[in-house]
Amino acid sequence: MPYTLARPLPPDDSRPTPAAPADRGYARGYRAPSAVRPVLRDAHRTRLVTTVLTAGADHASIPLAALAAAWPGWWSGPGRALAGVLFVVFGAVLTGRQLRALECLVHEASHFNWSRSHRRANDLFAAVLAGVPTGQRIARYRAEHLLHHSRLGSEEDPDLRRYAELDIAGLDRSGPLAYGRTLLARRAAYQRSWYRTTATDPAGLLLPVLWALLTVAAPAAWQWGAGPALVACSVWLTGHLLVLPVLRFIGETSEHSYHDAVTVFDSTVTNLGVLQRWLIHPHSDGYHTVHHLWPGTPHHRLRRLHEQLSTADPEGYARRLRVRRRVLDEPSPHRPATGNAP
Repeated sequence: MPYTLARPLPPDDSRPTPAAPADRGYARGYRAPSAVRPVLRDAHRTRLVTTVLTAGADHASIPLAALAAAWPGWWSGPGRALAGVLFVVFGAVLTGRQLRALECLVHEASHFNWSRSHRRANDLFAAVLAGVPTGQRIARYRAEHLLHHSRLGSEEDPDLRRYAELDIAGLDRSGPLAYGRTLLARRAAYQRSWYRTTATDPAGLLLPVLWALLTVAAPAAWQWGAGPALVACSVWLTGHLLVLPVLRFIGETSEHSYHDAVTVFDSTVTNLGVLQRWLIHPHSDGYHTVHHLWPGTPHHRLRRLHEQLSTADPEGYARRLRVRRRVLDEPSPHRPATGNAP
């Protein structure tokens, strides 16, 4: 059964040409200048050590934040108790953010961007360092996600299905309250859809819990006892079950604008704001247009490639790029190419 957008475009002459046929995805819509092609070849080089160290830093910060929040000394007086509450909140947000960062590294592994020349090492390191804490199976995620890339904009695109089912175009970004209200109204349906299309088997879903017990609860219990261990677990649980899904939802609903474009370039949004880069789209996940054009570019090279393209092709790339600099912004308007773009 064909999927249609929940909010059809108004019938005016400025509307883009009809969407791609159901049996194929959007055309690329962009061709890099020939002078940039050596840069593109260099941008596809992976560095396993860099990504392993990146994942290690994400790992280490979660137990440290939870242990800092669980310190019994916070509750020795009113002043310290207030600081303790702030540390608990900060620890939960940081946990959600770091788990989101590890999910981005699962995404990297699906494109063999940990190590392209050693694919077993790519999947093994990613499964242990990013898949276990987030409960995702690399192979299953890869199958679903590569379908999104190869069939972007077609009926087979799982992201387009979710975009239509949840009426993502209908998110009200006119203000924080309106945005929060329309986002939360869709959150439960989004979470069900995400588990249905992306999440792993029940055994896999238990892996994050076991990981948290070993890295968060056990150190707190060994150091201070059962009470602080419970606080540390609560910090992790809040980050995992509440903060992470919201960050993921905000991130995923900011990456494409299907309703007003018909090419990969024009339907993909680059999120460049400070909050987006550091909280919602860690590890250069916000450079989404570059990623969709060259998905073999690893996270540690995306920003530089984006900057080089902006400099080398100010009219064809930088001027046309659809950008969002604040979460509440609509993406910059679609600008047609001035030359031929396949």
